[in-house]
Amino acid sequence: MLISFGRVINRAFPMIKNIFIMLILFWTFFAPGYADQRSQSPASISEAVKNFIAQKINTSAEYEISLIPVDSQLKLPECTEPLEAFTTTGLIKAGRNSIGIRCPAQTKWSIFTSSVIKFYQQVLVLSKPVQRGEIITSQHLALEKRDVSNLRDDFFTEAQQVENKQAIRQMPAGTILSLRNFVDPKLIKRGDKVIISAIQPAFAIRMNGIAVMDGAKGQTIRIKNQNSGRIINATVVESGLVAVNY
Repeated sequence: MLISFGRVINRAFPMIKNIFIMLILFWTFFAPGYADQRSQSPASISEAVKNFIAQKINTSAEYEISLIPVDSQLKLPECTEPLEAFTTTGLIKAGRNSIGIRCPAQTKWSIFTSSVIKFYQQVLVLSKPVQRGEIITSQHLALEKRDVSNLRDDFFTEAQQVENKQAIRQMPAGTILSLRNFVDPKLIKRGDKVIISAIQPAFAIRMNGIAVMDGAKGQTIRIKNQNSGRIINATVVESGLVAVNY
């Protein structure tokens, strides 16, 4: 009889074990509080980051925000309070930014996300190739919307900023024009004959001179007075003309 009872227990044990496991699973997934616990959606985190950038960014230029997606396997408890965004530097800049998001509710958590910001602006580009030493005119120029995030304001937006400047290297069409690409052309070269203009409220004097050095517009260069042989400093006004104040 005892042997028969033992056999019954042995046969029933797997069934009892399965029931026990099912009870554990039921309690785990359907117990009060667990079923109601929800995860913070990645979309809500992305929206908080975008709103924060829009509030903090300081530019009148058009910009584009690209967010690095939050890991879909990251399960954060849904925050019962509005999410808070922050940065460690307090700055939003062009390029990659690290933005923190935290939950200020009782169940606190915080994560860091990454975003890339690009700025777009109308800038001057070359409409056709330019050779080294060529003087830039309006026919070389065109306005196009470009990504200026990495240019550090080293670009032109108005034609008069670059017209009549001299290219210091060969550049293909489409090149964004930069201060590093140009110099003011030499209006006067060493050995050139020039007119020295000396202007005072009561009189004006014009003398002949010879340039001792090259000079661009607005540059102060040395000039030899042909009459006295004296070396003076004068400002380049235009080709063949310098001005001096006494």
